[in-house]
Amino acid sequence: MGLLDWPAPAFDTFDSLMADAIGPFGRVLVWALICAVISMLLYKAMSPQTRIKAIKERLKEARLAMANDDGEDFAEGMKLAKAQLTQSLKLVGFVIGPAVAASLPALALIIWLDGQYSYSCPVPGQHVSISVQPENAAIEQVGINPVGFHDGACPVVQVPGTTDSQTYLVAPTAAIPVIQQRQWWNLVIGNPAGYLPDDGPVTQLRFDLPTQQIINVGPDWARGWELTFFLALVLGSLAIKKGFRIE
Repeated sequence: MGLLDWPAPAFDTFDSLMADAIGPFGRVLVWALICAVISMLLYKAMSPQTRIKAIKERLKEARLAMANDDGEDFAEGMKLAKAQLTQSLKLVGFVIGPAVAASLPALALIIWLDGQYSYSCPVPGQHVSISVQPENAAIEQVGINPVGFHDGACPVVQVPGTTDSQTYLVAPTAAIPVIQQRQWWNLVIGNPAGYLPDDGPVTQLRFDLPTQQIINVGPDWARGWELTFFLALVLGSLAIKKGFRIE
């Protein structure tokens, strides 16, 4: 489990509770609203709102002065440009830290949503194409793992071990299309499906899993969770920003 995966059990629990009342589309909308509220309120709490508002006023004045400058005095124009740039950099300096910190809960949620709503395990008997790295490695699907996958079951694969006579089984514990050896970034973002042994000859397995669709209309790229979530997140964040007068 990576650093950003610690909230995942809480996400799982709340999502399961919502599943008794609303479908995937509704749950994604709820998650987007929760994400917008938490992120914007955290940003408001951590950012110096009074100073940001004052800098925005000075920046507005600097832009107005630039717009009204006739351009005849080059030195004066450079002075106005410098004043505008100074205020812009000050604004970035006050905003960027709180914005990054407030985005961490959203990032953890997005990572969890990607694992929860992007793919599903196929129904038993449905063929799944599996690619392997290196390509000459001999693998074989020897069963399915139905635990926790609702109506689906992900394939259990037998892969070669460190010696010619040794093999081991890879049984994914989540509907994730790629399983590979542990990488450095897994300290931050883990793979809920598990990992391949570090000393094994096989470095990656890729499963052609079916994608989830939370809506049944529109082009294929719009039927997943991403468009619904990010559109609702942006609109919700803008509404909260305006409603709470967040700078």
